[in-house]
Amino acid sequence: MLSSEQQSRITDAFILGQLRVRSVSPEGAVEWQPIRDVSRAEVGPENIWEGSTEFGVFTLTGGHRVFVSPTHKVEMESLRFTSHVLGVLGESIGTPQVLRIQEVGPRKYMYDLTADKWHNFVLHRSKVVVSNSPDRNYHFRPPAHEETVTQFNKVFGFIWEDAELDEYLQRAMDQVTAAPPRTPFQNLDQFVQTRPEWRTLLLNGAMMHALFAVMLNWISDEFDYSIGGVSLTIEKSSKYESAYSAIKDSWESQLERAKQTVKIISGLQQPRYGIGIRSSFGPYTGAGVLTPAKFIGF
Repeated sequence: MLSSEQQSRITDAFILGQLRVRSVSPEGAVEWQPIRDVSRAEVGPENIWEGSTEFGVFTLTGGHRVFVSPTHKVEMESLRFTSHVLGVLGESIGTPQVLRIQEVGPRKYMYDLTADKWHNFVLHRSKVVVSNSPDRNYHFRPPAHEETVTQFNKVFGFIWEDAELDEYLQRAMDQVTAAPPRTPFQNLDQFVQTRPEWRTLLLNGAMMHALFAVMLNWISDEFDYSIGGVSLTIEKSSKYESAYSAIKDSWESQLERAKQTVKIISGLQQPRYGIGIRSSFGPYTGAGVLTPAKFIGF
């Protein structure tokens, strides 16, 4: 257990932005990154899993992602006995083996760190590298308890996973490409490099798809309940629908203005030839001769 003095020093370092945690770059380098945020969130329907390596135990929600390489991660509940995960011992990375993995009892709260830059951090006991992001089932939640309000801590979870946001960006790019006049792009990198002024258009298009997706999810969760004079209504899709409609109107207007900046060249391109009425029919009817006698002759 930490002493009160140690806890105070850690709190002060966090407030000053000096508290750091080990993180692994996509290139496999171990770096110390500042901790930007510490959050406590209600677990909700998510199950809890516990695993261990030769270095120690780690406990995560089933959907929390664990790195198996510097660039690839999997969900905690998908790990199996003898799986290998990314770990850090000292200043070197390795792939320790999972010695045990099992589902454990539920918890009301789970905690998470937000490490800067690479958005992952190393768990102290097990040396395992895990992702910043909370689990897949977190929704926006207001403060629910007095101690949370007292600490001025309002926790918001993520609604969309990275893969989903990437798909929404791809869909927005496809729509921009297909809208006339056609402007083909090979990928998102080429899009932002070729048309950097269209980045806001791309992001608004992705936002439109993201809002539409969460609107559909909320439709399935809505209900209206009334019995014995007590009623409860959960209805959120209309709020997302209004946000979706607003961003859709804005996006369509932006798309129209953006496409107006695309230069279009139409018409018939021919090789150069003589001057005259005959020549106006093309180079293969003979050279044009502009004389009084030949002005209207063929």
